[in-house]
This record gives sequence, C-alpha cells and structure tokens, in this order.
Amino acid sequence: MAAVSVYTLPLGPPNWDKVGVFYISWCVLWTASLIAGMAFCCFNQHLPALKIRGLPLSFTAIALLHIYWILSQIEYPIGAAMPLVVAYDIQYFFMGIWFPFGIALFHASNLRFLHVAKLQKQFTHPTRRVEPGCNGAKTSWFCRLRNLDYTKRCMLLISFGMAIQVLFTVGMWLACRKYHPAYGIPGTELRGTTIPEQVVNFGRGWEWWPSVLWQVVWTWIVAPLLIWRAWGIRDTLGWRAQTIGCCISNLHATPLFLISTYVPAFEKVNKYFAPSQWINLSIVMFEIFTVFVPVFQVFKIWAQRRRAARSNAKWDPSAQATNLTVSSPDDWILPPITLTEKETPLDIFNEDLGDRLLTMSALEVVLSEDPGPLQEFSALRDFSGENIAFLTSVAKWKSSWVGKLSDEQKRDLYNAALEIYIDYVSPKDAAFPVNLSSTEIKCVQEVFEQAARVVCGEQMINPATPFDVETAPSHCCEVGGRCELTSRATYYRIKYEGDIPNSFDVTVFDSIQGHIKYLVLTNTWPKFVDEMQQSKRLSGETERSVGTWMTGSTI
Repeated sequence: MAAVSVYTLPLGPPNWDKVGVFYISWCVLWTASLIAGMAFCCFNQHLPALKIRGLPLSFTAIALLHIYWILSQIEYPIGAAMPLVVAYDIQYFFMGIWFPFGIALFHASNLRFLHVAKLQKQFTHPTRRVEPGCNGAKTSWFCRLRNLDYTKRCMLLISFGMAIQVLFTVGMWLACRKYHPAYGIPGTELRGTTIPEQVVNFGRGWEWWPSVLWQVVWTWIVAPLLIWRAWGIRDTLGWRAQTIGCCISNLHATPLFLISTYVPAFEKVNKYFAPSQWINLSIVMFEIFTVFVPVFQVFKIWAQRRRAARSNAKWDPSAQATNLTVSSPDDWILPPITLTEKETPLDIFNEDLGDRLLTMSALEVVLSEDPGPLQEFSALRDFSGENIAFLTSVAKWKSSWVGKLSDEQKRDLYNAALEIYIDYVSPKDAAFPVNLSSTEIKCVQEVFEQAARVVCGEQMINPATPFDVETAPSHCCEVGGRCELTSRATYYRIKYEGDIPNSFDVTVFDSIQGHIKYLVLTNTWPKFVDEMQQSKRLSGETERSVGTWMTGSTI
C-alpha cells in the first residue's frame, strides 16, 4: 500500500464555492417546501382523495428517501471535511439498507393504487362483496399470510426482503478489507497507487451490487409491471398519473448511476454531480408526484365543491325539492322529469344545461331511477363506490318500512339495517367505511355496534387509523366461528336475536344519509355530470360524422 493513502489522508476544509452554496441552498429550500406540502396533505387528510391514498405509508417512504437525498446534497460541500473512509461507510450503508427500504415502501404505496382499484370493483358486483378467504388460517402460515390485510402483508414481505438485504450488506462490508484493512477476506484490499485511483476504487466493487440489484428489481421489473397493470385504470383523483409518473421517472436512475460510476468520461461531471445525484433526480420526481400532485388535487376539490355548492344554491334553492323544476320555466331548460314513458335518467345530461345539473334534485332523480351508471363511475373512476352503494341500500331499506310493523318485521328491518351498518359505516368491519365524522359515527354506533360485535365478534383493527383502507376483517367468519369463510352474504344470514334499541326507527340513517348525499353532490356528482356531458357530445359528433358520410356530403 502506498505511504500516502486514503486512510491517512488529512481532512480538508468544507467546499463553499458557488456549487457548494447552491447545493446547500437547494437542499434547504426543497426540504422546507416538501415539509410544507406534507403538512398541508396531513391537515386535509379527511378529504376522500387523500384519505384513500394511505398517506402514512407513502409519506414514510418519502421521509426515508428524502433523508438519503439530503446526505447526497451535502456530499459536495462538506464531504472533504470528513474522513474519506467514514464518508464511504455512510454512503455504503445508506445505499445498501436505507435507500432500498425507502424504495420498497414507496412502491408498496404505489401498489396500493391497484389494491384499492381491485377492492372498489366489489361495488359493481354485489355478489362478490368479499373474496373468499382461506380455510385453515389457524394452522397454515400461507393461509395466515393470505388473510392478512394489505398493509400488514406488504410490510411482512418487505421486512423479509430487507432482512436478507441487511445480511448481505453487513456481511460483505465485514468481508471487504478496503473498508477496514485489519480484517476481511484476502484479495479485497483497496487498490490503486494514487489517491484519485483509491477514491475511485472505493466507489466500485462487488459489495455494491446487492444494492444495485435491489434497484433493478424495483425499477425495471416491479415498476413496468405496475405501469402495465395501472394503464387501463382511468381514475379522477390523479392517482394513476401519480403512480405511472413515479415509475417512469425512476427508470433512468440505475443505468446512469452505473454509467457515471464506471465510465471514465464521466469523471469531470462526477466532480460536481456525483453518481448518486442521478438517483436523487428520481427522488425529487417521487416527491413531486407523491406530495404536490395531491396538494393540487386538494385545490381542485375545493374549486369543484364551490362550483357545486353555487349551482345547487342557484338552481335548486329548496332543500325539499323532489324534481328538476324551479319557479321560472324560462330560467330552467329541463322539463319536469317523470321518466315513465319518456327518457332514461341518463338522457338528461345535455351539455347545453351546463352546471344546472349540479343540484341535489338531479342527483336524487338518478339515485332513485337508475343509479347503476353513477355506481359504476364512483367505484371504477372515483374510488368512492361505497357512497352510492350506501345511499341506494338505505333508500331500498326505507322503502321496506311501511305501516305499523310487527315485532318480527321490525327485527327483520333491524337486521337489514345492521347489514348496512356493517357493510358501509362501521370503522371496524367495512372494507370502505363511508367518510363520516366521529360524532356521526357515534350516533349510529349506539344503535348497531353491540349487535355488530355479537354477529362479527371483536375486531383487532385500530380505529385511530381512519384513513387506512383494508379488506373487510375476515376473522368474523373464521372456521369454527359463527359462519364459514365463504362470502359476506353467508354471514348476513346469521340474524341478530338480541334486544333492539328503543332509538331504532326509520330515521336512524337520516343524518349520515344527508351528509353522504351532500358529499356525493360536491365530489363525485360534478365529475359524473362532466363525464356524461362529454360522452353525449362525442356521441353526437360521431353520429353527425356518420350521417354526413352516408349522405355523401363534402366540404
């Protein structure tokens, strides 16, 4: 080994030239902006577009990746002031353990998009409410894994992969003598006769390849698969664009990291733009798509809500309105809707009406006459199918409440209402609980919670995580329990035979029904109206084009 080496290299002063000042300034500015964006999202996490994203998982991943990003930004200005071996030790372990863990969590949060889209399909296929579970969950580890909720299953698999990664990373560091000349496998010593050659050798070697392999797996296998599966999902929340954008923006990172590390022509670039900065470009894009796209969605939601509220107040001033009429026929283009011998509800979506359809009356007509298209749109495009399913279920349940009821009829209606509570309201049982405040939930819990626990048993879900979306708890139908684990319809046949609360009557859902209906009016309904009007316009243009072609008209 040369007399002067990286092990005896004296420390230099921090590098505060223009490039160093830029890196520190950029680091402070972007970190402050990111923290502000994350705080803004957390403050507005009650909004459906943010609630369904699962912010804790994605923001934990962003926090891990951003810490790695910060270390890379300060490498140029203060790297020379640190012992070189210590600096490369830090880079090695962050690159081998910290960064892969952040990437794994990040792609798990991206895969959540597919998970939610898949679960929402249950609202378009009522007969497949809950997928069949796995019998023998108490004896088979594979069955237990299958029956875990999405987040726990992802974390378990990621933890298993990271345990292997940690063993490889630590083991190869212990085996490689260039990080500690006193011990290690012979032949792994630092190579090079000059300081620059030794510095270059520190950043290369077989010990870096497990980290690179991990990046290749997530970037060039998982990410393209995710893009392919997400391509056909056309949501209204910007989630698909966010997911695909994150996947595409990471494709360049690993190839350019390897090229800049091993190609001599990049040495001049590496003096100011280290190889890890190519990875940092991806991290910045991750943060833009994961934090600032949802911020944009919040402002978009606010504007949409104001638009819907103004239109409803202008064109439907009476909260008691039951049809699409207002006082002046001259101002209201739509005729009164009876829908008996005339059109279907979807025929009212004339583009000439503009925002006049953004009223509670129009929404109620579609909900009562033909909610199917709205149900499909809310589930497959807006990921809020539980709202329309809840409203139609409550309306159907109320229609069964006629005249004076016998004790048996009242019990049947209570069991039907209990199904609605378990399916759509209960934070412990529903796959997608409707978005309610704690006060509103408490009111219906007083009527149904005790009965739900009798039917489903005690749940282990933490109600303090209301913005986490999981599958419905499967253990309320475990083998040997009150019902077989086949489908939710099976356990609904188990009737509650206990005492019915005195407060139970036909108005038990009125408060939350009004809240959810207004939520649909200001969130899903404007998107649905715009979609239907655009569809009718395109359909009309197509018909006119076909008619022109058939008559042989020319310009």
